[in-house]
Amino acid sequence: PNKKVKEKRLEAQHGGEVDYRDPGAFTWWGVTLVFNIMFIIQHQAAYPNDRQPTLYLFLIFGINLPWTLLCVRNYILVADTPQARVFCIAFDTLVTKPFFRNQMFLVFCSVNGFRFSSYFTLMLLDVVNISPTIQSLVKSVTTPAPQLGIVAYLFIIMVIIFASFGLDFFEPFFAYDTDYDDDADDLVGPNPYGCHSVVACFWLIMYKGVPGGSLDGVLDIIDNRDPQYLGRVFFDLAFFVIVGIFLFNIITGLMVDTFSALREEAAARADQLDNECYVCGFTRTAYDDIGMPSPTFDQHKDRSHYIWNYLYFIQYLQEKDQTEFSGVESYVYQMLQTKSQDWLPARTSFAAQNHGISQNDDDALAKQMDEKLSNIEQSLISVNKKFHDIDNQISRMGEMISQK
Repeated sequence: PNKKVKEKRLEAQHGGEVDYRDPGAFTWWGVTLVFNIMFIIQHQAAYPNDRQPTLYLFLIFGINLPWTLLCVRNYILVADTPQARVFCIAFDTLVTKPFFRNQMFLVFCSVNGFRFSSYFTLMLLDVVNISPTIQSLVKSVTTPAPQLGIVAYLFIIMVIIFASFGLDFFEPFFAYDTDYDDDADDLVGPNPYGCHSVVACFWLIMYKGVPGGSLDGVLDIIDNRDPQYLGRVFFDLAFFVIVGIFLFNIITGLMVDTFSALREEAAARADQLDNECYVCGFTRTAYDDIGMPSPTFDQHKDRSHYIWNYLYFIQYLQEKDQTEFSGVESYVYQMLQTKSQDWLPARTSFAAQNHGISQNDDDALAKQMDEKLSNIEQSLISVNKKFHDIDNQISRMGEMISQK
């Protein structure tokens, strides 16, 4: 399911008012259906004697049917009926769950391998399920799939453009084999090794031009004294810059950026799981600042606030008879029914609270000692001042006696 389906599902789980269906999911389904119908009609009209039932079946069952099932899945935001739940479970199991899909692929390769041994080599791809690095590489291609699809569409457009202009201006130079000139002395008429329609030139460029990023293997060499020489230079250079450099670098950039983003996301997730308590949200730094010698943060995360203990407790409450609940269990069960998380600890724990109480007592005692020391200091200052006044008076009296 797409991001919108997940957001609606979370809103429904938290009691929000949401729409259970999304009619907008069928917008692009209608566009695809109309495209397939129009393609089949135009193909039959253009080639009445060359029908392609295999192509028509592929468009209907290979493209439109899977696309229809995907649109239906996106249409169901919340599976509120038994039929919708069965469909969503079956669709998600077949499409989104890798375990079942991979097992079906291995069974397919095993069965067909007894007929064609080459199918056994496909089973080596099981390494993708074992290596996280290869999985990240695959995600770097599947994650930006919409952007890569747009770039592929640009590839097709550019090849059509170059095929059209090449056919109009450089038709004699097109060749599947650029060495055909060795046997060209006996040839009469147009070059049989070339292309003489936009479709033929399109497939020729796709086959020999696009993989290399240049037209060297598509167009024969032209003499620099030929009137079309400058045009060929511009034509070949334009194809090299647009297709060979620009579009290929876009694909490379998309995959590299996605791989870097996935790696950073995985590192951030691992860091969060290692340095933050999933239950209470205590970070390792904040926990260490408390100054508790025991338990350590790892003991707090893996023992005191072990996530599975909380899940077991929730399952225990769901299976226990409500009439046998204790006070604490009744309170937690009520919080669960209202989908409230107030019963969970928030950046605290039993040990942290106990340490906080003793720490507060120590702070109060220290404060009292500071006050007493401050009072003693003030008393000493007052006594010192009085001694100083008495000393001044004695000095003045000595001076008066000496004068008499």
